[in-house]
Amino acid sequence: MAIQQQINKVIHGIGASPGIVSGRAYLVERYKVRLPQKRIEPSRVDEEVERFLKAIEEAKNQLKEVKESILDPEVRQHAFILDVHLMILDDQMLIQNTIDNIRKRKVNSEWALDLTLEKMDSAFKTIEDEYLRERRSDLHYVSARIFRNLMGKKHDDITKIKGKVIVVAHDLSPADTLQMQLSQVAGFITDIGGKVSHTAILARSLGIPAVVGLEVATSLINGGDLLIIDGETGEVVINPTEETSKSFFERRKRIKSMEREVLKYASLPAETRDGVRIHLQANIEMVEEISSAKSHGAEGIGLYRTEILYLNRKNLPTEEEHYQTYRKLVENISPGTVTIRTLDIGGDKFLDGYQKGNEMNPAMGLRAIRFSIRETDIFKAQLRGVLRASAHGKLKILFPMISGIEEIRRAKAILEEEKKGLAKARIPFDRGVKIGAMIEIPSASVIADILAREVDFFSIGTNDLIQYALAVDRINEHVSYLYEPLHPAILRIIRSVVQSAKNAGIPTAICGEMAAVPSYVLVLMGLGLEEFSMHPIAIPKVKRALRMVRAEETKTLVERLFQFSTPTEIKRYVRKWMAERFPEEFFKLIAEDLKT
Repeated sequence: MAIQQQINKVIHGIGASPGIVSGRAYLVERYKVRLPQKRIEPSRVDEEVERFLKAIEEAKNQLKEVKESILDPEVRQHAFILDVHLMILDDQMLIQNTIDNIRKRKVNSEWALDLTLEKMDSAFKTIEDEYLRERRSDLHYVSARIFRNLMGKKHDDITKIKGKVIVVAHDLSPADTLQMQLSQVAGFITDIGGKVSHTAILARSLGIPAVVGLEVATSLINGGDLLIIDGETGEVVINPTEETSKSFFERRKRIKSMEREVLKYASLPAETRDGVRIHLQANIEMVEEISSAKSHGAEGIGLYRTEILYLNRKNLPTEEEHYQTYRKLVENISPGTVTIRTLDIGGDKFLDGYQKGNEMNPAMGLRAIRFSIRETDIFKAQLRGVLRASAHGKLKILFPMISGIEEIRRAKAILEEEKKGLAKARIPFDRGVKIGAMIEIPSASVIADILAREVDFFSIGTNDLIQYALAVDRINEHVSYLYEPLHPAILRIIRSVVQSAKNAGIPTAICGEMAAVPSYVLVLMGLGLEEFSMHPIAIPKVKRALRMVRAEETKTLVERLFQFSTPTEIKRYVRKWMAERFPEEFFKLIAEDLKT
């Protein structure tokens, strides 16, 4: 039954890939199938296990066919996502738990797999890191394919999309997205998902506007409805009036003009009007992102997240895998520097074969450097790979989630052991490789003066620092409004850390989300910071803002900010200060985060 047509209806989601586009809605039907739940006779258990394993083999063959059918070279470079799904189909936890459910509970495959998913789902829900939490969707994409195979359901053919359409779905798997003729897709909108879902990552990479997390899109939109989507603000308009369309397209014209202007700054130095040189680098997770980092003007890689090497695989990465990955990084970014952050995930939730039981509060449990120090074999393999790669270019090592001196000393001691081993084996490495500590726990910020004597540099991870300092879970909709980067307490913490580092003669960088917001960068510069690492796309915008101010002005700005008592007062003043210095259109482009 058709949904009643909406006229000029505006719905709001998460802007996942910027751009304003218009097109007709193409609905991808992906409703969850009703799963049969049946008890089976003991005599049929082996037959049911065989049926489950057959459905997995079918799923593998289907994904391999999808991968082989991708002809577009620009799209083919994203086919590694399908490799991730193929690895999930080999995951022994998924397979064995389901088989155990069939055998012990005497239930059919669909029910047994659903029980396995519930158990794995609960583990993913506790993850604080947004990127890692979104990998839960990969598990569901794969499982949905197994369910459909078990139930004999057809997989919709979405390869025949024609005309410039906006794809509307409850969710899209990477296999869905990669099979589409993306030249025919104007945009994506989905009911669920976040900024780091695969649909969002692929859309950003290919420059296709996308809005995710709309919740009600598929219940309100009919196939063929005219849509306007704004991938920056997260707005979607269903069957807009002529006046609404005109307003959006005028805004699109202004934004495109401004973005073309901003992109001109990518190749220019990040230097203030009074000659202060600022260093802008990129945060990346995959080697494939290096070209984007370079084209957007990054001087180096300020944060390489190594977690991707460990996810969705049966075996831990070897020393050789680490070495080859990091070597490729440093050689491709040369003469710039790559800062490699050691493993920053909790082993019991992600590493196959490592089961230590669930933790009540994994965000504050066995994760990051705590896990590495405990599981030294895993840590040493990574450190040897990093050290060997240091022979091929400029490289720094960053230890995450440092809370005190003993952790940093223990990590350094393990590193020294590996240096001695490589030296004895006459394997080349940079004997003076620089070591850094991430300042993301309040205790580390309080003893920053002591920590500064132990390391060569600091990198402030503002995402966790803000959450821990303010006791705010930014993904909890009930308290996320309290997540305030410009909170007076956060500004005081950062000022103290920077001063401790300066007193010890070491540099401090910011690698959290604050570094990607021009208004925040100007405040941070006023606090004495001169090195920032961010998503590559943000670099030209930040660079332009820096080139339009004097460093001395930002110091005066910050002095004024310390006279205010609340984040609202601070944001209001920064907004006013910026409005006086930037052209109106550029100010609108960069002041979104200052709304009070």
